Amino acid sequence: MKTVLEVFYLRIIDDKLCYLRKQASLDNKREDPDVLIQSLMQHTLHTSAGSVKKEFVIHSTSWRYTPPGKVVLTYIAYSDEYDFGRVKMQKLPLSELRRKDIAKARPRSRNGLEKLVVAHAMRHLAFLVKTDARGEFDGALTRKTKKIFESLWVSLAGRVATRKN
Repeated sequence: MKTVLEVFYLRIIDDKLCYLRKQASLDNKREDPDVLIQSLMQHTLHTSAGSVKKEFVIHSTSWRYTPPGKVVLTYIAYSDEYDFGRVKMQKLPLSELRRKDIAKARPRSRNGLEKLVVAHAMRHLAFLVKTDARGEFDGALTRKTKKIFESLWVSLAGRVATRKN
Protein backbone atom coordinates (compact mmCIF):
# COMPACT_ATOMS: atom_id res chain seq x y z
CA MET A 1 0.00 0.00 0.00
CA LYS A 2 1.30 3.44 -0.94
CA THR A 3 1.73 5.96 1.90
CA VAL A 4 1.74 9.71 1.32
CA LEU A 5 2.62 12.53 3.71
CA GLU A 6 0.32 15.52 3.18
CA VAL A 7 1.35 18.81 4.78
CA PHE A 8 -0.82 21.91 5.01
CA TYR A 9 1.22 25.05 5.67
CA LEU A 10 -1.13 27.43 7.49
CA ARG A 11 -1.24 31.04 8.57
CA ILE A 12 -4.09 33.29 9.69
CA ILE A 13 -4.03 36.61 7.86
CA ASP A 14 -6.75 39.08 8.80
CA ASP A 15 -10.03 37.11 8.78
CA LYS A 16 -8.85 34.28 6.55
CA LEU A 17 -6.93 31.08 6.94
CA CYS A 18 -4.30 30.94 4.21
CA TYR A 19 -2.87 27.57 3.31
CA LEU A 20 -0.70 25.67 0.92
CA ARG A 21 -0.78 21.89 0.44
CA LYS A 22 2.28 19.79 -0.33
CA GLN A 23 2.73 16.05 -0.54
CA ALA A 24 5.68 13.67 -0.26
CA SER A 25 5.78 9.92 -0.80
CA LEU A 26 6.77 7.88 2.23
CA ASP A 27 7.19 4.66 0.27
CA ASN A 28 10.98 4.70 0.10
CA LYS A 29 11.55 6.56 3.35
CA ARG A 30 12.50 4.67 6.47
CA GLU A 31 12.23 7.53 8.92
CA ASP A 32 9.46 8.45 11.30
CA PRO A 33 6.97 10.85 9.61
CA ASP A 34 7.24 13.13 12.67
CA VAL A 35 11.00 13.45 12.10
CA LEU A 36 10.50 13.98 8.36
CA ILE A 37 7.98 16.80 8.89
CA GLN A 38 10.36 18.52 11.32
CA SER A 39 13.07 18.34 8.67
CA LEU A 40 10.77 19.69 5.96
CA MET A 41 9.77 22.61 8.17
CA GLN A 42 13.36 23.56 8.89
CA HIS A 43 13.92 23.84 5.14
CA THR A 44 10.74 25.63 4.12
CA LEU A 45 9.51 27.81 6.96
CA HIS A 46 11.09 31.24 6.65
CA THR A 47 10.12 34.57 8.11
CA SER A 48 9.80 37.65 5.95
CA ALA A 49 13.32 38.57 7.10
CA GLY A 50 14.60 35.33 5.57
CA SER A 51 15.64 33.52 8.74
CA VAL A 52 14.21 30.21 9.94
CA LYS A 53 11.63 30.68 12.67
CA LYS A 54 12.61 28.67 15.73
CA GLU A 55 9.11 27.95 17.02
CA PHE A 56 6.16 26.77 14.99
CA VAL A 57 3.31 24.33 15.51
CA ILE A 58 3.38 20.96 13.79
CA HIS A 59 0.58 18.50 14.45
CA SER A 60 -0.55 15.24 12.94
CA THR A 61 -4.29 15.63 12.49
CA SER A 62 -5.63 12.67 10.58
CA TRP A 63 -5.19 9.88 8.10
CA ARG A 64 -7.47 8.62 5.35
CA TYR A 65 -7.62 5.85 2.81
CA THR A 66 -8.03 6.82 -0.82
CA PRO A 67 -8.56 4.22 -3.53
CA PRO A 68 -6.75 2.51 -5.02
CA GLY A 69 -4.56 1.47 -2.12
CA LYS A 70 -3.23 4.77 -0.76
CA VAL A 71 -3.05 6.00 2.84
CA VAL A 72 -2.63 9.75 3.35
CA LEU A 73 -1.12 10.99 6.65
CA THR A 74 -2.09 14.62 7.20
CA TYR A 75 -0.03 17.12 9.15
CA ILE A 76 -0.46 20.83 9.66
CA ALA A 77 2.39 23.26 10.05
CA TYR A 78 1.21 26.58 11.47
CA SER A 79 3.21 29.76 11.85
CA ASP A 80 2.20 33.39 12.30
CA GLU A 81 5.26 34.26 10.20
CA TYR A 82 4.97 31.81 7.32
CA ASP A 83 5.81 33.54 4.06
CA PHE A 84 4.03 31.94 1.09
CA GLY A 85 6.29 33.84 -1.29
CA ARG A 86 5.00 33.93 -4.84
CA VAL A 87 3.14 30.64 -4.58
CA LYS A 88 -0.62 30.96 -4.92
CA MET A 89 -2.13 30.10 -1.56
CA GLN A 90 -5.68 28.98 -0.88
CA LYS A 91 -7.88 31.05 1.41
CA LEU A 92 -10.71 30.01 3.68
CA PRO A 93 -12.68 32.57 5.72
CA LEU A 94 -12.35 31.89 9.45
CA SER A 95 -16.14 32.08 9.72
CA GLU A 96 -16.41 28.91 7.59
CA LEU A 97 -14.11 26.77 9.74
CA ARG A 98 -16.84 25.80 12.19
CA ARG A 99 -19.31 24.84 9.44
CA LYS A 100 -17.06 22.63 7.31
CA ASP A 101 -17.78 19.05 8.38
CA ILE A 102 -17.30 15.88 6.38
CA ALA A 103 -20.18 14.23 8.29
CA LYS A 104 -22.61 16.64 6.57
CA ALA A 105 -21.63 16.00 2.95
CA ARG A 106 -18.88 14.38 0.92
CA PRO A 107 -16.94 16.87 -1.20
CA ARG A 108 -17.12 16.55 -4.97
CA SER A 109 -13.77 18.18 -5.70
CA ARG A 110 -10.20 18.01 -4.43
CA ASN A 111 -10.50 21.66 -3.39
CA GLY A 112 -13.64 20.83 -1.40
CA LEU A 113 -11.87 17.93 0.34
CA GLU A 114 -8.89 20.17 1.14
CA LYS A 115 -11.18 22.70 2.82
CA LEU A 116 -12.76 19.97 4.95
CA VAL A 117 -9.35 18.59 5.95
CA VAL A 118 -8.04 22.08 6.80
CA ALA A 119 -11.16 22.95 8.81
CA HIS A 120 -10.87 19.67 10.72
CA ALA A 121 -7.18 20.33 11.39
CA MET A 122 -7.85 23.86 12.63
CA ARG A 123 -10.59 22.68 15.01
CA HIS A 124 -8.18 20.02 16.24
CA LEU A 125 -5.47 22.60 16.88
CA ALA A 126 -8.04 24.99 18.41
CA PHE A 127 -8.94 22.30 20.96
CA LEU A 128 -5.26 21.87 21.87
CA VAL A 129 -4.73 25.63 22.22
CA LYS A 130 -7.91 26.08 24.28
CA THR A 131 -6.91 23.31 26.71
CA ASP A 132 -3.22 24.31 26.90
CA ALA A 133 -2.87 24.78 30.67
CA ARG A 134 0.95 24.62 30.56
CA GLY A 135 1.40 27.38 27.97
CA GLU A 136 3.11 25.17 25.41
CA PHE A 137 1.90 27.35 22.53
CA ASP A 138 3.04 30.64 24.07
CA GLY A 139 6.28 30.88 22.08
CA ALA A 140 4.78 29.78 18.78
CA LEU A 141 1.54 31.77 18.64
CA THR A 142 0.86 35.43 19.27
CA ARG A 143 -1.78 36.37 21.83
CA LYS A 144 -4.07 37.47 18.98
CA THR A 145 -3.72 34.12 17.21
CA LYS A 146 -4.35 32.19 20.43
CA LYS A 147 -7.59 34.12 20.92
CA ILE A 148 -8.65 33.28 17.36
CA PHE A 149 -7.93 29.59 17.96
CA GLU A 150 -9.81 29.65 21.25
CA SER A 151 -12.83 31.18 19.52
CA LEU A 152 -12.81 28.47 16.84
CA TRP A 153 -13.23 25.60 19.24
CA VAL A 154 -16.87 24.56 19.53
CA SER A 155 -16.64 20.78 19.59
CA LEU A 156 -14.20 17.97 19.16
CA ALA A 157 -12.64 17.78 15.72
CA GLY A 158 -13.87 14.28 15.04
CA ARG A 159 -17.20 12.56 15.12
CA VAL A 160 -18.65 9.75 17.18
CA ALA A 161 -20.06 6.81 15.27
CA THR A 162 -23.05 5.17 16.91
CA ARG A 163 -24.01 1.59 16.37
CA LYS A 164 -27.61 0.87 15.50
CA ASN A 165 -29.10 -2.31 16.95
